Amino acid sequence: MPRLAPKPVELDERERKELEKIVTRHSTPQQIVKRGKIVLLASLGNNHRTIARELGISREMARLWRERWIELKQLKSEI
Repeated sequence: MPRLAPKPVELDERERKELEKIVTRHSTPQQIVKRGKIVLLASLGNNHRTIARELGISREMARLWRERWIELKQLKSEI
């Protein structure tokens, strides 16, 4: 049975710059940094396994934050 590719994450230039600022700021809590990195790596087309390996997290965590970002973008577009 073929595996399904994860949903693509698309960032506009403003979102990308803001996330990059957040993950490089020294005062940002590490949990937020990790979530930002997940979204940034997902936007580059990386799958859950690659993101998990890169960041030392579980695939489930990579999947969770990718899906939360996509849901948030959908909610924002409906407003």
